Amino acid sequence: MKETDEFSILKEFFQDLGSQFHDSSGLIIGPGDDAGLFSEPNKELIFSTDVSVSGVHFLENLEPNKIAFRSCVVAASDIAACGGSLKWISISLVLATQDKSWIEDFAKGIIEFVNTYKVPVLGGDLAKGKECSISVGVCGSINKDNFMSRSGAKLNDDIYVTGSLGDAYLGLNFLKENKSLSESEVKYTNKYLKPKIEFEFAKELSLIANSCIDLSDGLLGDLNHICEKSNLGATLFLEKIPFSGDHERALTWGDDYELCFSLPSSKEKNLDSLASKYSLKVTKIGTMKAGHKVTVLDNEKEIHFDQSGYNHFNE
Repeated sequence: MKETDEFSILKEFFQDLGSQFHDSSGLIIGPGDDAGLFSEPNKELIFSTDVSVSGVHFLENLEPNKIAFRSCVVAASDIAACGGSLKWISISLVLATQDKSWIEDFAKGIIEFVNTYKVPVLGGDLAKGKECSISVGVCGSINKDNFMSRSGAKLNDDIYVTGSLGDAYLGLNFLKENKSLSESEVKYTNKYLKPKIEFEFAKELSLIANSCIDLSDGLLGDLNHICEKSNLGATLFLEKIPFSGDHERALTWGDDYELCFSLPSSKEKNLDSLASKYSLKVTKIGTMKAGHKVTVLDNEKEIHFDQSGYNHFNE
């Protein structure tokens, strides 16, 4: 058997990752069987999956541990957007190399993720291919009555975002320059490489918010998903939106993985208390209106954008 065959790689680098969190995540049987066994009594389960591809979702020369951590974060963010608690992840990896040092460093990124968010790896798959890609499945639990859907927005709901937009876009461009980074530039690269998922905040937010989405493809495009599902429009005020850099890129590029959500004005004090509890920046940026589109006003004048958000199949 070759030193770098599929099964020896799995055994050496990916066996029992996060096994210390099996009990708290309801995992009964983990990696090693044809499937995992999971139990979560008196809760509904939510599941999502996300694919990260070399040269599309991450730079080809990015360190393997950073590729791994970021791939897990962008997938797990969907669980927070629904208000759920992350229970486990599953990783399928297509390798374009047999370099064991690359694989070992990739595994370190997975270990960092499971230790940060205290979840086990349920299992996954490993294959050899022409380019590296990572598919991460994520499972969470939630009370179905608290699920934050895209279709729940109500007329005259206030629209909010967490954090600041455009930071990840700036960070990506600093990484592309492949130079020594200043302290201020590192702040932006960290936002791209390690966006923080606010699970506990989102879990409590689900008790008061009507709708929510994580900002993966840009504020305008992602908010438009809420509008479409809720059969409403939205008006945003540029001067109220916290962003870095050019407003066109900040509002349409994505990769910020902040939360955008709507709630009635009667819940504003509850939100203020929640944001204070988790020391989280939350900003009111607009209102859900009648109609079918997202309108952005700059000093009461509508402004237009070349595109509404990131789309893999744009020419």
